[in-house]
Amino acid sequence: MNRDHTTVEVLKRLRRCSRVLITGHRNPDGDCLGSAIGFAELAGKLGIETSIVFRDPLPFGLRELPGAEAVIIAETLPEDFPSHYDLVATMECPGLDRTGFDSLHSVPILNIDHHKANDRFGELNFLDEDSPAAGEMIWRLFEEAPVQPSPQAATALFAALSTDTGDFRYSNATGNAFRAAAEMVEWGADPTLVSELVHERRTLGSVRLLAEALSTLEMHSSNQLAVIEVGPEAFARAGAQGSDTDQIVNLPRSISGVEIVAFLKQTDSGAVRISLRSRGTIDVRSVAVSFGGGGHTNAAGCSIDGDLGTARDALLPGLKALLENIQ
Repeated sequence: MNRDHTTVEVLKRLRRCSRVLITGHRNPDGDCLGSAIGFAELAGKLGIETSIVFRDPLPFGLRELPGAEAVIIAETLPEDFPSHYDLVATMECPGLDRTGFDSLHSVPILNIDHHKANDRFGELNFLDEDSPAAGEMIWRLFEEAPVQPSPQAATALFAALSTDTGDFRYSNATGNAFRAAAEMVEWGADPTLVSELVHERRTLGSVRLLAEALSTLEMHSSNQLAVIEVGPEAFARAGAQGSDTDQIVNLPRSISGVEIVAFLKQTDSGAVRISLRSRGTIDVRSVAVSFGGGGHTNAAGCSIDGDLGTARDALLPGLKALLENIQ
């Protein structure tokens, strides 16, 4: 197994590069996107050309995040890959397959991640499961370089940090998270813009889809477990797309007494994507891992083959068992 590497080692290797391909996990979230934008600026300030490529579209509001205009959304890697690149940097990918791209191993890989379980698939593995967000790890690279980020990069890194800590409400909102956020603001980050993009920019389809999802709400385990779902018919009625589900999973957490939320989503792929949220020490990641997924203690995800009913029946026993253990 490849070992972990320090900020000094990462920067030493990065400075030997001339062009870097930056990517992240499928269905990129705020941390994945913000980290990629921040890393691209860091590389640029070191004289390195970069391209950011994701397999799936960005969340609607975050498409207006400063720096997001440079992101390429594509089903395949650039035509000049791998011949014109000497490093791939992956953001928030416990396994290389999470990128959705093949042949990335054609060039050396820098693996940047803060998930508990990581395959250490990189030539360099910059990993820290105690970090609140990958964006906080990129912040550390800026400090070590030392390089002063632009307000645009600072805003992107703030978006990474704030989204992965649930606006600094989750248990991973550590002292380091607040220290990093404070310095990002000093660098010129715009928290107001980030909040607006994350919470106040929605498509009409996403609002209609929210109504569809809430109409399916089921409560289990003495109302401690909330389950909602959307299938292809709901997407069609709402006029929504797969990316319009961002933030839906968080709403049932506001119900008094709810400890776990499961959101099941099926488009047309034949597989059901599942997002899990929990409170306190309830480790929904353990359930996600049992289905080949991953994440964090209070926020995790996985996929289950089959229809919504099949996925629900497979998922619920494990979630109910978590609640029985805290009785």
